[in-house]
Amino acid sequence: MNFTSDIKKEIISRGMGRGSVGAVEKKAALSAFVRTSGFLGEKDGSPNFFIVSETENVAEFFMTTFSDVFNAELSVTRATMDRMSGRDKLLLQCPQGQAAEVMKQLALIKRTGGIRYGISASLTSTEQTKIAYVKGAFLGGGSCTVPTDGAKTGYHLEIVFSDRQTARDFCDLLADLEIIARLLERKEAFVVYIKSKEIISDFLSMTGVKNALRKFSALVEKRDQANHDNRAQNCMAGNADKTAIAAVKQVVAITRLKNQSGYEELSEELKELAELRLQFPTMSLQELADTLKVSKSCLNHRMRKLMQLAEKCE
Repeated sequence: MNFTSDIKKEIISRGMGRGSVGAVEKKAALSAFVRTSGFLGEKDGSPNFFIVSETENVAEFFMTTFSDVFNAELSVTRATMDRMSGRDKLLLQCPQGQAAEVMKQLALIKRTGGIRYGISASLTSTEQTKIAYVKGAFLGGGSCTVPTDGAKTGYHLEIVFSDRQTARDFCDLLADLEIIARLLERKEAFVVYIKSKEIISDFLSMTGVKNALRKFSALVEKRDQANHDNRAQNCMAGNADKTAIAAVKQVVAITRLKNQSGYEELSEELKELAELRLQFPTMSLQELADTLKVSKSCLNHRMRKLMQLAEKCE
């Protein structure tokens, strides 16, 4: 089950804070959003960036956030369709002449010029700004998948970055928030990912998406119960197979013993058990014990004795 849409909608609905404190958090989220869904470069010799978004409500959210922080509008310059996903891609661009200052404030370029890689401590100095950065990164390049019943794939949450340094810094930022994630390179992208359902649950709790967390917990509980039931059924089936194999061995051994001249010299208890087993080859040992009105321990002792006598006939 693709869980991404629910998480992103709730992050958007809860926002990034208000007032002067909210402005700092919004800058952190904007910087992360550009790092995960934007492209940094130059236009007409000046630093510039543009953002690509496949999700209209996410694009609208960041256009509004950008306007609140910088009192300027991101423009939609082009919309194209992704042939793989079938969804429209929106291309957002910063106003001409403002990009350099915006990129400096979002710690995307150095004060002296040139692209800046990694996450600036000036944007993530508090727990709230760290969380805001995580939210912005997930909105820009995040996804979360919960496996369906019978699926071979497991739980998976990931956020994709375009450069290794920012991805590494993001892992460290998550660690500061007590979220342990791993990093891998996928083609030309760098993926920060989590596969533990417990850590994914912590991630959702940390980002404040309470409704998504409740839904995730319910799905995990349902799948865990299904897995438990399957394991129980497999265990029961395995035990049934072992019982059937043991019964076949007993029938073969008793038949071999019965063909020997000494069979008639067996005690009445052993002959009674031997005849009962041959008559009812699929009975469990407990059922045999109940029929003979003896304890299972006593019946096991008699059966072992029959099997030992049969071994001597080989």
